[in-house]
Amino acid sequence: MTSFCNKRSFQGRNLSKNFLLPARKQSYLFGDSPFQMPALNGNGISSSHNAEKSSLKRGFSEMSCWQIATSALLIGFGALLLFGGLVNHTILVPYFVKLGIMQNSQLVPDSILWSKWTKPEYKIRFNLNVFSVKNPDQFMRGEKPHVIETGPYVFNKKMENRVISAGNGTVKYHRINTFHFNEKESCQTCILGNRIWVPNMIYQKFVEAASTEGMKAAATTLLSQTAFLEVEVDELLFEGYKDPFLDKVCEIPFMNFVCEAILDIPDRIGLFYEANNTNSKIFEIDDGTKNANDLGKILKYDDEEELDESWWSTSESRQIHGTDGSLFKPFISKSDKLYVFVVELCRTIWLEFEKEVEFRDLKAYRFILPKEVFDLQYPGNQGFCNPTEKEIFPIENVKNNTENCLPHGLLDISKCQRGQPPIAISLPNFLYAPKFVADSIVGLKESNVESDSIIVDIEPRIGAVLFARRVSQVNVEMWKGKNLSFPVNLKKMNSALIPVLKVAETSEIDDESLQTIKSDLYDMEWYAYLAMKILMILGAITLALGLISLAFFLGLFDGLLGRRRPKTTDSRPPYIPKGEPFN
Repeated sequence: MTSFCNKRSFQGRNLSKNFLLPARKQSYLFGDSPFQMPALNGNGISSSHNAEKSSLKRGFSEMSCWQIATSALLIGFGALLLFGGLVNHTILVPYFVKLGIMQNSQLVPDSILWSKWTKPEYKIRFNLNVFSVKNPDQFMRGEKPHVIETGPYVFNKKMENRVISAGNGTVKYHRINTFHFNEKESCQTCILGNRIWVPNMIYQKFVEAASTEGMKAAATTLLSQTAFLEVEVDELLFEGYKDPFLDKVCEIPFMNFVCEAILDIPDRIGLFYEANNTNSKIFEIDDGTKNANDLGKILKYDDEEELDESWWSTSESRQIHGTDGSLFKPFISKSDKLYVFVVELCRTIWLEFEKEVEFRDLKAYRFILPKEVFDLQYPGNQGFCNPTEKEIFPIENVKNNTENCLPHGLLDISKCQRGQPPIAISLPNFLYAPKFVADSIVGLKESNVESDSIIVDIEPRIGAVLFARRVSQVNVEMWKGKNLSFPVNLKKMNSALIPVLKVAETSEIDDESLQTIKSDLYDMEWYAYLAMKILMILGAITLALGLISLAFFLGLFDGLLGRRRPKTTDSRPPYIPKGEPFN
């Protein structure tokens, strides 16, 4: 190798030993005619063809050591950059991004997730629309209830997860919600002192009692009450109201045992009474340290792994699945069902992927509540029926109804509430319920899937909720009882499910958390991929330069550049034919 690098080229005689052809035999016709037969070697092959075939070998032989080294260095270095950038771009960068996300998907003290979860800074708006019954007297005489909707009454909501204990893969905590009325964002006429007419739930409890064998005497208490009450908006919501007739009713002789048997109510009656700035029941969840896919999964609620047997009729319906909605696992796919345990509904629901959306420059997956969640005929939902003797809607209108279940789209939650108030939950304007349900109410708006459905927009890789809209409608069952004609006659009244409140809660990620996601994930990932792309481009350019230089040194571009390679001189003596020339 050393001797090769010290010589600029092989000598002609050395080339002849290896590459030149044997001596040629020539025949000349017509003397010095320019037409001559090509010289052939011993194998009958043209010597010019062999010369062309050996040109590449001569090119290599004529390259200097530094030319070879330069080309090899450029080719090797370029290939290394290109291959390294490709490997990093397709394998290493995604791997380290995923590793970082998995490490940050652990709910442990002093972590970023811990601080964001315990005191979330989400912008939460609790929008409430109330319904007032316009014709309570006419309703008792058989007319359809006519409701007037007003709102929104807007409340700023703050949420805090107050940790009781953490360790061994679990976290125990209370949920504390705080509500403050936002008069500025509420409607112009929305003040908490507005008075509305709503169904009297205590009256309905005595109707139920009077329809039960052995408690017919409860019917006499209906003379001292009214089926509807006029209350202030704040009393219906957070402050609560005292039933004006309850004390008088329970003082009637022989009625005290009825009150004790059927009434287990707080001091005041309100849909969110004692829900403002108070502790929830205890949640115990998985912290994701053992398996990030279990992050936020509810292990126990109120120290129980299953809901109370009195709430729902089947073990399947009493199971607690999923999270509380504040945490989701990382790397969510479009095929995932996201299970959420909703305390207000006393059950688990699920969300399904609808479409890809963009939220403030971040790509997100939108999950929605499918209509099957409130369909009692859907597999697994049969236990949410809560069979009853009450017939709110004509049974012929309710398909496959053998136990007086509510129609699909409605959920009776009375058994999981204190005092078992006659309350049923639906989506706003009875979305997904049969048409006859909405038709039984005058003054109700048309349902709209876009505005009346539950949606959650999630950043799929880290599982962060970017935006959520949770909607529902609270309805009170007004039942005319079972053959009640004395001392009050309710036979003319048509049973109905009367809406009293529409809830639309929106949650939006705060600016600081959004910026953290952008800077710590999106920006860093973008810069990493950009660096790898630049590396691959540099590698491709360097590799191309190496190949071009090699081709140049080999003389492959001589024809394009108009250059001619000098011919090798033949040092052999000319061939002289023997004998006389042909005449």
